[in-house]
Amino acid sequence: MTDTAEHSGTWTDLLTRWDRQQDLYIEQRERRFDVMFDFLGELAPGPAPTVLDLACGPGAISDRLLRRYPEGRAVAVDVDPVLLTIGQGACGDHGGRLRWVRTDLRTRDWVTTLDEDGKPGTFDAVLSSTALHWLSPPELVAVYRAAATLLKPGGVLINADYLPAGPRNKRIRGACAAVNARRQSAALAGGAEDWETWWKNVESVPALGEAVETRRRIWPEGTKDEWASPGVDYHEAALREAGFAEVDVVWQDIEERVLIALMP
Repeated sequence: MTDTAEHSGTWTDLLTRWDRQQDLYIEQRERRFDVMFDFLGELAPGPAPTVLDLACGPGAISDRLLRRYPEGRAVAVDVDPVLLTIGQGACGDHGGRLRWVRTDLRTRDWVTTLDEDGKPGTFDAVLSSTALHWLSPPELVAVYRAAATLLKPGGVLINADYLPAGPRNKRIRGACAAVNARRQSAALAGGAEDWETWWKNVESVPALGEAVETRRRIWPEGTKDEWASPGVDYHEAALREAGFAEVDVVWQDIEERVLIALMP
């Protein structure tokens, strides 16, 4: 494991640049986080929520959540060793309130890697942002089923992600793609660092050498380019099938949506 303290400035810089790069693709990203936490406060009231951060990346949700909830606790899980290294180095553990777990949501036994946190009814909320679209439809269904078991009665799942319109809405989807392309072109013209450039720069950081090699074994070049991206209707149906009683979109900007599901 790389000495996170020795490279703290590197991790903070990479996380800052990650956020800016994500802003290129999600114009109202911070507003979307605010909506997530506003609804969390309404649906899981109290000063100390226990939250599972699914496919956490470098900890965007967990870090913001624990700054907003000084008594809260989060378990942040992801399979990507590079993003986890950056997140742990930049965000730390918030005084023992943030636990990082490397696990692969595509496997059947990922819940067991949470140890004590993998018990049924552990969490007040399961949150995810810009992540679950990487899962295939069967993998997504399995993750939603597992999340339902981990939530307390009445618990809430909030997924903020690219959730496209249904495949029958061809003209609408085409218009969405065109609007997004214009937005991203404008941001790039302003000097924003895109996904490919950010990763190219990250892979040149010596302190991340081992993590980069591990990541390449997980995703050999060319295997991570195609998004599964099941539509919003599929997500809603999968959540209801998993046992959630209420499911609805509470915020959207083009095809970026905040989808909320409540356990009975």
